[in-house]
Amino acid sequence: MLVLKFGGTSVGKPERMHSIANLISGADKKIIVLSAVSGTTNTLVEISNSLARKDKNGAESLINNLFEHYKVFISKLYSKPASLKNGEEILEKHFSLLKSKIFVDFSSVHEREILAEGELISTQLFQAYLEEINA
Repeated sequence: MLVLKFGGTSVGKPERMHSIANLISGADKKIIVLSAVSGTTNTLVEISNSLARKDKNGAESLINNLFEHYKVFISKLYSKPASLKNGEEILEKHFSLLKSKIFVDFSSVHEREILAEGELISTQLFQAYLEEINA
């Protein structure tokens, strides 16, 4: 079994995810590990820092900007309306979780949850793309 790890730059643009899908095609079993889309981890750190400073407006603005970035990203990642809808649902789920952190007493546990979101988002969006192309 082959394990392949793709960093943030490798998954940083929809076209790069398309290329990864081509690279991993084939009958051989593989485990694919994806980093967060480039820039996402830095933004998630900024969100955590804002929440730690109790700057809820700053955190919300960062979350909204990142959400808008991902909306454009998925519009280029998927070609089928059903896949785009699936991608939108993935984003809604993850960004709802991020926004929920604005309303709690922020802790190191919340920080870890926020930072994990980058890899979870990229992996789920990529999985949905693989389903779209029947890979």
